[in-house]
Amino acid sequence: MTTPSWQLMQAGTPLGTLTLQEIDQPWFRCHFTGAPAWEAVRPVLEEWTHSMEEAETDHSRVGRALAAVDALQLSLVPAHGDEPIDDFLIHVRGTSASFRY
Repeated sequence: MTTPSWQLMQAGTPLGTLTLQEIDQPWFRCHFTGAPAWEAVRPVLEEWTHSMEEAETDHSRVGRALAAVDALQLSLVPAHGDEPIDDFLIHVRGTSASFRY
């Protein structure tokens, strides 16, 4: 059996690959391997992740960070040929990623 994986895409440009490690419903926990184009969007996704991890949640910061991620118009394209996922939440920390849809 092949391990499920997804390509993180932006307007047809691959940003990286997420390879499933475990499912902790509703989150899919993955290993993340960035592509060269990842560096252009990395700061936006890091800000989103950091805004959610703070002990004292600043809701306006979270809202701004989420709006910036939404503006990227990202999609997850399954390697096994299913339909792309356009509506999802994602967090990337180095080589670890989690997403839910």
